[in-house]
Amino acid sequence: MGVILSLLLLLTACSDDGGETDEGQGATGGSTGATGGVTGATGDAVSLSGVCPETVAIQLDWEPESEHGGIYQLVGPGYEIDTERKVVRGPLMAGDQDTGVDVEVRIGGAAVGFQPVQALMYQDTDIFLGFARLTEAMASNADLPVIGVMAYFEKSPFAIYWDPQTYPDVDEIADLKDQGVTVYLGRPDVFQDYFLAEGIMDESQMDLADHPKPAAFVGQGGSVAEAGFATAEPYLYEVEVPEWGRPVELQLIHDTGFPEYFQAIVARAADIDGEADCLERLVPIMQQALVDYFADPGPANALILELVEAYDTGWVYTEGAADFAVEQQLALGIVSNGDNATLGDFDEARVADLLAIIDRVTDIDVGGIAVEDLVTNGFIDPSIGLPS
Repeated sequence: MGVILSLLLLLTACSDDGGETDEGQGATGGSTGATGGVTGATGDAVSLSGVCPETVAIQLDWEPESEHGGIYQLVGPGYEIDTERKVVRGPLMAGDQDTGVDVEVRIGGAAVGFQPVQALMYQDTDIFLGFARLTEAMASNADLPVIGVMAYFEKSPFAIYWDPQTYPDVDEIADLKDQGVTVYLGRPDVFQDYFLAEGIMDESQMDLADHPKPAAFVGQGGSVAEAGFATAEPYLYEVEVPEWGRPVELQLIHDTGFPEYFQAIVARAADIDGEADCLERLVPIMQQALVDYFADPGPANALILELVEAYDTGWVYTEGAADFAVEQQLALGIVSNGDNATLGDFDEARVADLLAIIDRVTDIDVGGIAVEDLVTNGFIDPSIGLPS
């Protein structure tokens, strides 16, 4: 989400140097914008004018996709698309109400040289919020401290998948070890250290070469397993890759016991106090926008698809892929209320467990890092959640 879809990454080019700005043209002609839901707050409760920056810039970790739908839900009517900078800017909406400030949504990936969001936030202080993995936030805490203000995903969408026809007796990732299955992992990642420490995988299974997707998996006829995103590759392989054209089975990394918050919405550590008045109003609006998105994803997805075409980076994304990602996020509990009725809050005990795991199985120095150095629920409205 940083999301790495290798097939599409192969097609991704660097930012277009000859971009232009399309003013006032939205996914619905600039008349209604991406928003469709209505929050319970009204009047002063949704006004951000004079409290937040005039433009709330949000840095995403990848190209436009449904996994970011709740952020695009904030973008109101009359938005402008800057094809050179790869950003969309419009009124920041709370449901159908204008908050009095603008929101600017910036993409990640090739457009920013694949840099981590927390690094971008310290390079450009105009960025107010961004998406970051908590494990990466731990690793860069000393130099680039950021604190999560909303857990956008309850579970990481990262997964290992395999061909159920080739391996009908494999029900979970650990079963792949028993059958000696090679797993194309693509690059080193902290969850691999956890897998080794817990005996979920053997190092001999782990192939860290940069194999092209889907060619490598398809070319092996399903004899290998592969790491990817549960919200993307299953649809890609079954529907959009005719050379494969059948389902894969998967298990989320989260469901092996690695409890990472993969896409936390973070602020610079100094802004937790310095911008508290803004965050107290803005974060509940973002919670509700995510609820509204899943109630009616069509308008925001239309904007996402419009941006894919306008930015023209080489990123390939279809309406079917967008719809699948919405369904999969809900079906697998990737977006959910977790163990309570609140969307977007952090389980602090889980963050403590993640810190302990990283300390135990990696070389990342997390000594002296406390849970409150990584996340806060201080701006979350506990009354906002997905309907049960």
